[in-house]
Amino acid sequence: MSFFIKNLNYYGVTHKVASLELREHFALNDDQIIKAYELSKKFEIHELFILSTCARTEFYAFCNKNELLTFIKFLYKTLEKKCNFNFLIYKNAKECVKQIMLVSSSIDSMLIGETQITNQIKKSFQLSKDKRACGSILSRMIQSSLEVGKNIRNETKLSDGALSISYAAVQKIDSMIDDLKKETIFIVGAGVTGKLVAQNFKKRGVDNIIITNRDLDRGQKLASEINGKFIPFEIFNKHIHKASILITCTNASYNIITYKEILEISKIKKKLILMDLSVPRNIESSISNIDNCNLLSIDDIQDVINELIKKRHNELPKANQKIEEKILDFTSWFNQLKVTPTIANLKHHYESIQKKEINKISNKYDDNTLDAIDVFSNSLIKKIMKDSIEFLKSDKKSDLSKEQLVDILREVHGFDK
Repeated sequence: MSFFIKNLNYYGVTHKVASLELREHFALNDDQIIKAYELSKKFEIHELFILSTCARTEFYAFCNKNELLTFIKFLYKTLEKKCNFNFLIYKNAKECVKQIMLVSSSIDSMLIGETQITNQIKKSFQLSKDKRACGSILSRMIQSSLEVGKNIRNETKLSDGALSISYAAVQKIDSMIDDLKKETIFIVGAGVTGKLVAQNFKKRGVDNIIITNRDLDRGQKLASEINGKFIPFEIFNKHIHKASILITCTNASYNIITYKEILEISKIKKKLILMDLSVPRNIESSISNIDNCNLLSIDDIQDVINELIKKRHNELPKANQKIEEKILDFTSWFNQLKVTPTIANLKHHYESIQKKEINKISNKYDDNTLDAIDVFSNSLIKKIMKDSIEFLKSDKKSDLSKEQLVDILREVHGFDK
């Protein structure tokens, strides 16, 4: 595999081009991502990083473009997921690098400036490393993206207020209720999103919060932190009638709240609000047809998000400048991956010629003369190579790309034979 940046490829589907209904078909949970890494070994994919959140599912790879797309289609066929691949965005080389940096800095998030994406990338990155899918190139790219994301949060006002999708969701519900403090909230899921939702409700003075979660310890811990009540996941459906607001934020790949059970509950409730923050969705969509039920999804809080991010747009030029600088740093490092060994090969090549020629005349001259010839020829080689080496190390423009020049040098001198 040639160490060329053109072999950095990206395919993804995001909130910018696809609705929730389309995104949920592409969404992958941890088990499915692990399966993907295992399947990728059957393909000529040298490095792979997968990121799947409520807003996106993205594949970053160091391999041939067509090989990556073939793998993606094979993956979803294996998982028996029906996806419309026409919605996949393709990016290559520097645009691929820019994409992960836009994501890491939250410029590409539904809520610009949100900070939850950092932990999501770190968690996904660790999973990729654990499965030995992420090598030195993608690792460097992801670490660079995390660095620029941190710099943007520290050196601009893009993340002022530390807002999140969870905050926007609670804000949306609050705007629909006369007195939120009087309501009983039922939260399904105690992960990062569920925890932030619970904390935001608590900050608004809500005392009656019920938590359920598959992981008993995590669910009980969150319930304790907010002085709420915990219900074991196995029996939570028997208790959802106690709440007037129900929120799901799990990584389950099926409907855990059904039309039938909500229809029964609606008969004893004047009004019921359901917010599905899960991707894929966890609440059966037909519930929206029940008269006294309001079913909201992550896409339904876009109006709140738009209002929240107005003040942050002024910071985008500063943030984008930092990203461009980081892209230059990464590409400069990347270009050296093949330039450096090529320079070493050149030196070795000319030094070998020098030694052979000196050996041919070793019997004709005394040691002092041979030493003088050795010094002279060494100096001559350095001068001959100087311009070539300086050009390869520089960022000078030419009619040929640096990749082409390196390839020509390697082919002419037979370095890859």
